[in-house]
Amino acid sequence: MNKLIAQFQRLYFLHGQQWHSPKGDSGSSDFSPEGVLTPEIITQSLAGEVTVALNLVSQDGMARTMAVEFEKSTDWDLVAKLYQGVQEDLDLPAPAVSVSGKGGYRVWFSLVEPVPVSHAQAFLKALRLKYLADIPPARLNFRPDIGEPASPEQSLIPLAPALHMATGKWSAFIDPSMGSMFVDEPWLEMAPNLDKQADLLAGFESIKAGDFQRVLNLALAHTEPAGGPSDRHAGLQSEVAHHHGPHTSRAQSRLDVGSNFSDPKSFLLAVMNDPSASAGQRIKAAKALLPYFHSIAPNR
Repeated sequence: MNKLIAQFQRLYFLHGQQWHSPKGDSGSSDFSPEGVLTPEIITQSLAGEVTVALNLVSQDGMARTMAVEFEKSTDWDLVAKLYQGVQEDLDLPAPAVSVSGKGGYRVWFSLVEPVPVSHAQAFLKALRLKYLADIPPARLNFRPDIGEPASPEQSLIPLAPALHMATGKWSAFIDPSMGSMFVDEPWLEMAPNLDKQADLLAGFESIKAGDFQRVLNLALAHTEPAGGPSDRHAGLQSEVAHHHGPHTSRAQSRLDVGSNFSDPKSFLLAVMNDPSASAGQRIKAAKALLPYFHSIAPNR
């Protein structure tokens, strides 16, 4: 039990993790906030005595867990595509995968450090565009939700493993290499062994802050409308000047990249690596850099 709770804390829980419980009957989609999640409540959930929904967004708007929910178990091939793609294309650690206890799967992404929820949403949107564009929206849910505006309930996800109160089946984390075995029955008939669940989660790693920002920046750049890199380089220079004012000395004191560049690429790389640059300036630099590179994955 303690081993599994430790893995939850390592991978998914925010500091002072909040939880919600469903209102009324087991099929209710309305939830009530219950406060800080305690080991005692987790123990009750793992015993099938209470339903726990994690709030993935903190009170100050930060998130460290993101999930993609597939409503249909027959979409396993798309689950596998996403699971493999983020590793092979984006050089990210493997996400965990769970069966829902009802009809489908969940893919869990974990961050070492929480990020603003808008960044988490942008990451999930990029994954949808790259890997899941052909799947009908009704068969997908994202947590935190990527729609606008998102309700508080759209930042909730059921803790796993857990008893699904409507079906009487169990959700559980699974070995992704065995996911196709659950296409007909995406659940367990009995509660899983908690030590084995802990051992399974112990094999997963969280996404480091630098890797998350790299993928987010370049994924955003990948969706930039057509245009020449020199034009975007000029646009970034214009924004820098606007942000810092008309006085050159003031601008140079805040964005310390200098002015002696022989080509746009050198300037853009300098902005990307300048600690004084704002996040917005770095993202614009990443967008403008995209034409100079053939892949969003780093060189190995």
